[in-house]
Amino acid sequence: MNIMWGITGAGCFLRESFEAVEESKRNFNVKVTIALTRAGEELVRIYGLEDRLKNISPGGYYEEVLTEGTEGRSGYRIGRLAAGLYDALFVSPATANTVAKIVMGIADTLVTNAVAQAVKGGVPVLIVPTDQKELIETPLPHRVDREACVGCSPCPAVEACPYGALKMVAGKAWIDLATCHGCGACVEACPYSAVKGGERVMVRVRRVDLENVERLKRMEGISVLSSPSELSSMLRRLEG
Repeated sequence: MNIMWGITGAGCFLRESFEAVEESKRNFNVKVTIALTRAGEELVRIYGLEDRLKNISPGGYYEEVLTEGTEGRSGYRIGRLAAGLYDALFVSPATANTVAKIVMGIADTLVTNAVAQAVKGGVPVLIVPTDQKELIETPLPHRVDREACVGCSPCPAVEACPYGALKMVAGKAWIDLATCHGCGACVEACPYSAVKGGERVMVRVRRVDLENVERLKRMEGISVLSSPSELSSMLRRLEG
């Protein structure tokens, strides 16, 4: 079984999506091609998931990692979907922006184009939108609590970061998310617990985003899943 997994730029459902795909690889003879939007690629790095991504798709045929930087937004390998060469396209997490584009027929990212090509090729599309309820819980990337930071000099957290993502700004530590790889070394190194990781917040969803999810449910060839954990049961149906 060959599936393509589209990742867009959301922290909500991101780790759960990795867990669902890893479980499917264990339970089925599945090869996974991963397609990432630019924002999806950034979020995978920020949340420290790059190694897990490479383990899922190590680079063999039908196990490639496709990005907009290497493929362009159309991506010639996305055309495999139109040819019906995959058993399913799994888009998870799907941001509100991605869902809005899909329901409007816009295909200007690697993932939205993958959806368009999959529908044309008769490949089942399984989508997990992030914004399905009025309130959703989403994880935050690593951050520095500036009230808890005492401005150590030298700063153990800054020195511990192997990527140079922590800097001192106005006498306090600061994380540059453009270079952060979510490894958590800074969290362990800070003696005052000023560097935070794994925090979660509640976010209110816009009405227009809820309405777009309802529109998505009515689209031909697309199944909307409430959670990434539903992937295995959907693949079992397709396999049977």
